[in-house]
Amino acid sequence: MGNSYAGQLKSARFEEALHNSIKASLRSSSGDPQPIFTQLYLEEPLSCRASCKRDFGLNGTPPWGGCLLLSFCQAGKDLRLVSMLTEPIEVPAGFELVGAKSPSIPEHILVCAVDRRFLPDENGKNALLGFSGNCVGCGEKGFRYFTEFSNHINLKLATQPKKQKHLKYYLVKNCQDALCKGPLICWKGEIFIILERRILSSHSQWVRSLHTLN
Repeated sequence: MGNSYAGQLKSARFEEALHNSIKASLRSSSGDPQPIFTQLYLEEPLSCRASCKRDFGLNGTPPWGGCLLLSFCQAGKDLRLVSMLTEPIEVPAGFELVGAKSPSIPEHILVCAVDRRFLPDENGKNALLGFSGNCVGCGEKGFRYFTEFSNHINLKLATQPKKQKHLKYYLVKNCQDALCKGPLICWKGEIFIILERRILSSHSQWVRSLHTLN
């Protein structure tokens, strides 16, 4: 689709350049026309520049040529929690700020805004099927598929049945009003792992207490 649109733009520019060259040759006393291809490829008309910005967005960057850096969205905005600690973030009503993680960038948490209806409660239940999220970097809204959203934020997904499990933490404000990692998001299935760890931890503490008494 993008290549087809680019071809239409180039065709329109060629016709405009040809038209201008013919007009210039008719007006020129020497009769030598202006070189069409020099005008077409070395000069970019202002009207075309404005059209590109209007159709492709900020800086005239086409959607198919977006940023592919990990931890940045395709619009080139940094999504790392460490970079957004004190940044003002618009969170629509009914949405939560959550942190996403991927094995490809284990040292960073990416900030996302997700409709809380699609997030589980503390027992790992009551999450609606599907997804709805916004990019807090560039402000793009209305992502309805997590795969589409993860592509936009350049989040490399691990192979597993429920890809939303890459959303790992709720993000909260601390006493300094800075955004920080909050409670773990308890997806169904992971709640049992958390409980098992707590039981093992309690058992270890109990064993250490017995050794201390003896």
